[in-house]
Amino acid sequence: MTADTVHIVGAGPVALACALFLVRRGVPPGAIALDPPPGAPGTPMPDALAARTLAVSHGSRQLLERIATLPPAGTIVRVEVSLRGHAGRTRIVADDLQVPALGHVMRYGALLDALRTAASRHAWAPPGAEGAAPASVTVHAEGDAGDDADVREFDQWALLCEVQAPRAEPERSRWAFERFTPEGPLALLPLPQAGRWAVVWCGEAERCRDRAGQSAAALSAALQERFGDALGPLAVDGPTSVAPLARRARRRVVAPGEAWIGNAAQSLHPVAGQGLNLGLRDAFELADALAAAHRARRPAADALADWRRGRRADRGATIALTDLMAASFTWPLARPLQSPLLAALDLMAPLRRPLAAQLMFGIR
Repeated sequence: MTADTVHIVGAGPVALACALFLVRRGVPPGAIALDPPPGAPGTPMPDALAARTLAVSHGSRQLLERIATLPPAGTIVRVEVSLRGHAGRTRIVADDLQVPALGHVMRYGALLDALRTAASRHAWAPPGAEGAAPASVTVHAEGDAGDDADVREFDQWALLCEVQAPRAEPERSRWAFERFTPEGPLALLPLPQAGRWAVVWCGEAERCRDRAGQSAAALSAALQERFGDALGPLAVDGPTSVAPLARRARRRVVAPGEAWIGNAAQSLHPVAGQGLNLGLRDAFELADALAAAHRARRPAADALADWRRGRRADRGATIALTDLMAASFTWPLARPLQSPLLAALDLMAPLRRPLAAQLMFGIR
């Protein structure tokens, strides 16, 4: 780049990963300003944020392992996709795809601390230092798509909680479940702690709020009735929370001297857990483009144009896929087709594998 400074705005995993990807690709840390400066490992954060669960695909784990020592995680070797009240289902299994795992489930606080530890090994440029050269690129990773976003409302909220399943068969401790219901998807993701799953239960706003206000016993019974007996008895353990769901995607992810990545570019419906993974691919490919421009002394504008073109297919396909999965299983007219479709996917690996590859690696 003609000016050797990159200003990264944001303090979350995508922002720190982008900085560390840049360093790995040869950009000096002293040419990268982190705003705000990364907190030290162990810096306190709200308990609810630290405990938040993140679905990290196999492809994202491969990227993160290049820049940090990752924390303990729940491992997903199998995903069971089913319809409530119908026989149709499909299974996505790591062995069938010749990968060690489909994905991993990490705590937000643990992943952020791992990236902070990696970041603490470098001397970054202080943001806004007096006499510093103006940034050639400002990377927005602060987590808000802003007023430029195209918004899609799903008429769904998410209830978030965790459950214990003490009688679950040991082999199922590495299974994830995605059950589609007429009101929205219900996902259970295996956590690092044995016999424990994170729950993302999507449904109508009033129902989600009512469920969150129930006792643990009543909520456990409602969840059991909706999910079934695949893991044996379920017991809700810990706090519950609810959040409205909408997809927000910026219409422009590049402007002169600026780029938007992660949740600053798009926030997705949680179905299939693609939000963080798409953001990490944004960060990795942006770092690759900027580092190549840095080495060749090319203008930053050329790097941003290359990155925007390169990200268009993956970003568009991932947004469209999650939109479709979030909405289509709630369409009454589509219900007669849902069970046969899942059964066909289960029987025909050539149909199933491209979907699994997209969820693990994006479009490459």
